[in-house]
Amino acid sequence: MGAPVLALARFTLKGPYQAATVVGLLAVLAVFIPLLMPNTVIGVFIATLCTMLSCTMVGLVILTQGSVSGLKAIAVSVLGITLVAWVVLKAPELGLWTALVQWLPIIVLAQTLRSSKSLSMTMMVGVVIGAIAIAMQYMLWDNLEASWINMALERMSQAEQMQKELVERNIQLIRLFVLALVAMAYLIFMLIVVSARWIQARLADSDGFGKEFRSLSLGKSAAAVGLALILPSLWLNQAWVNSLAFLVVIAFMFQGIAVVHERLLGWKKAGLWLGLYYILLLIFPQVVALSAITGLIDNWLGFRKLAANSNHDNEL
Repeated sequence: MGAPVLALARFTLKGPYQAATVVGLLAVLAVFIPLLMPNTVIGVFIATLCTMLSCTMVGLVILTQGSVSGLKAIAVSVLGITLVAWVVLKAPELGLWTALVQWLPIIVLAQTLRSSKSLSMTMMVGVVIGAIAIAMQYMLWDNLEASWINMALERMSQAEQMQKELVERNIQLIRLFVLALVAMAYLIFMLIVVSARWIQARLADSDGFGKEFRSLSLGKSAAAVGLALILPSLWLNQAWVNSLAFLVVIAFMFQGIAVVHERLLGWKKAGLWLGLYYILLLIFPQVVALSAITGLIDNWLGFRKLAANSNHDNEL
């Protein structure tokens, strides 16, 4: 899949009209594919891929050409989405909401990475944005969990012989989803920015991205604040505290992943080990937590420096 994405990226970077065409078309497809697909799950999956690819192209344009070029592409795309949504769905506001929800965070994060040339700084800016989003979530939509649970109960009440245990499990899943909502959004946006940076490096035939990512470190101060947010969530039954803890865990998970990449560098069949690690990361929440813990304490213990020193001693 790498070659088609790189080909699409090259076409996107040819000019503002090409960028607007790619970004806008992918965004429109993300809206209409679920409506046209007979299988809802497959439709949502394809729509999600289109959305992430659209946002990745926006990030790539900003990283390579600056925010002005990115805004030009977005402006034309918003106009196109608005017109299509107006004609087909009678919802012209869809274009504006797409710009605010999907592309505004990408603009901020990609421009931060372009200006600072630091993945660590970009991730910390993302955490700050996420914390603001959590504050807004619990100040403006404090009844979000109750509303979703009520909607779920209404749908489940239509099903006959719904087991009580299944109903309770679905309610718990909704509560967990609401708590982790911003953290999941942070994860998606950071994956998009990281993907845009990877594509930029591949187009330039550079290995700079690999070195950047493997050296990722959020710092001792950020780690101390992270611990101060995670530890209270273990015994305090406060939704906003738990949401902040989820956000911090995802942020330091990236540093833990960077540690794994660095430690496996040079290993035989390193790709196989990394593939296995990512499969476990997707399947088991415990691996996510362990990666986050590794990322946190790496700021004090320096696992990557220990590995380098160990290799140096072995050479001697």
